[in-house]
Amino acid sequence: MNENERNEQWRERIRAYRESGQTMRAWCAAQEIPFNQLKYWLRKLSPGKRKSPTTTWVTVTPTPPSSAEASPLVVRIGNASIDIRPGFDASLLTQVVRVLEAGR
Repeated sequence: MNENERNEQWRERIRAYRESGQTMRAWCAAQEIPFNQLKYWLRKLSPGKRKSPTTTWVTVTPTPPSSAEASPLVVRIGNASIDIRPGFDASLLTQVVRVLEAGR
């Protein structure tokens, strides 16, 4: 049986099921057709069957936050805290941390 014949056979079965007035389970049991098979064909052949959503790609260009927007990294050493923002001087930070640790 080719695909068109199988589709037509199932259209006829679905029509018969709908005209029977029976529940899906009762009709399937009477016809000796697996319940899940009827559900599958109902979805497959329904006129309003769901279509896969189309994928839309967009270009995103990230921009680095300005130093005013960026949340600082806070370093706490003892009672002291240092707010570090983008563009900080790493050597100065190293010196400050060493001084603070030595004073503990």
